Amino acid sequence: MEHIAADDRKFCTIDEAERGLARREFFFVYQPKLRLQQGRLSGFESLLRWRHPSRGVLTPDSFIDLVEDSPLTGSFTNFIVAEAAQTLVDWSARGYNTLSLAVNLPASEIGQPGLASKLSALLHNRSINASRLQIEVTESTDPGSIEVLASGVKSLKESGVSVAIDDFGAGCWSLTVLHRIGVDTLKLDRKFMCDIQDNANSKVVVEALVQLGQRLGMRVVVEGVETRAQFAWVSTIGHIDCQGYYISAPIGREQIDEFVSRHRLIH
Repeated sequence: MEHIAADDRKFCTIDEAERGLARREFFFVYQPKLRLQQGRLSGFESLLRWRHPSRGVLTPDSFIDLVEDSPLTGSFTNFIVAEAAQTLVDWSARGYNTLSLAVNLPASEIGQPGLASKLSALLHNRSINASRLQIEVTESTDPGSIEVLASGVKSLKESGVSVAIDDFGAGCWSLTVLHRIGVDTLKLDRKFMCDIQDNANSKVVVEALVQLGQRLGMRVVVEGVETRAQFAWVSTIGHIDCQGYYISAPIGREQIDEFVSRHRLIH
């Protein structure tokens, strides 16, 4: 697992990121998601990495704020969705036709005109079922108009793509936003799991949010499952997905086959 000091981010520049994108220095790693009650692998979340020529592999903490505040945002979105589509093509060729793939896009990108039609054409041209791709909407310092965001989410869902709110509870996502933008999936931020064994209130909050999401017709994903005790507890909640280092750290593309085979989680 790579480690990036917080101070490293100030040394990354827009010019470096633009060159890195052109040179294909950016790539995905994948973190598995389990569907607990069915005991199977439901898919992976793709996580962006930068193989920087002088600083090694960088996580998004080192560059994502820089990119999202720049004209490069659209170029990164195009790269991310194209890579996701190709990944799904590769998985289909291996017989993994039920696996879904989630990618992270900032809220500011979701309302951009033409995103839904671009994704629809990209997936159709590759004979990929659109429901296998999920867009995880990440918070941003300025997500823009909630009405525009809601309209963008609606267009994505109409194209067949699944939409999730990522890291709910970590920042400014509110219950009002949750109600108004109508996503398919609610992902609870990992901080809720940090003290689940020592703080009874944390359990109450997680259970309440799971119930709320499910009553709103959403699938709920619990992030940050790091220990056997946490996994045992979330397994009692019912009809949720979970992900975290107890299940698996993010893995490389070349490790997908081995992971699926070793866990025998697809049926």
